[in-house]
Amino acid sequence: MNFLECISTHSGKRRVYDIIFFAFLSSFIAALENMFPRPIPYFRIGFSFIVILIILDYFKISELLLLILIKNVSVAIVFAYIFTPPFYLGLIGGLCSVIIMKFFRLMPNIFSFFGVSLIGALSSNLSQAFLSKYLFSLPSIKFLIIPVLILSLITGSVVGFFTLFFNKNLKKI
Repeated sequence: MNFLECISTHSGKRRVYDIIFFAFLSSFIAALENMFPRPIPYFRIGFSFIVILIILDYFKISELLLLILIKNVSVAIVFAYIFTPPFYLGLIGGLCSVIIMKFFRLMPNIFSFFGVSLIGALSSNLSQAFLSKYLFSLPSIKFLIIPVLILSLITGSVVGFFTLFFNKNLKKI
């Protein structure tokens, strides 16, 4: 039994500790990513989702949603942008992508981590584009759709590649 399979047997307080541990790990990666300059406002590759993708099969949807909430709130507090547009964009993007990724991971023979990463990036970026319409009072988001698709393809591929690499090496442990 590998490390991740062992985690799926935990319950009670131990399960809460697992959620907090992975939320911390994901928050740490997100915080590191936040320290680097961004070529596009509000844009990140989303390296913290490598952790989410790796544990996706071992946690229930409610646990994953709690993990995303903890991650986004903790990073927003550390970088002092809690309850600002970037906070809401990140939270909605994270919650939407986790729901979609969990759904598509129910079919592991059809969708690999790479495919699920692409779908997660697309759902995150599209949900953020739609939310931007209301947060920034944009008349239309048609001009955002093509850049969002291109960015999703790039970020989803990068995160998917690293997830495949790390997941392959974790199974060896």
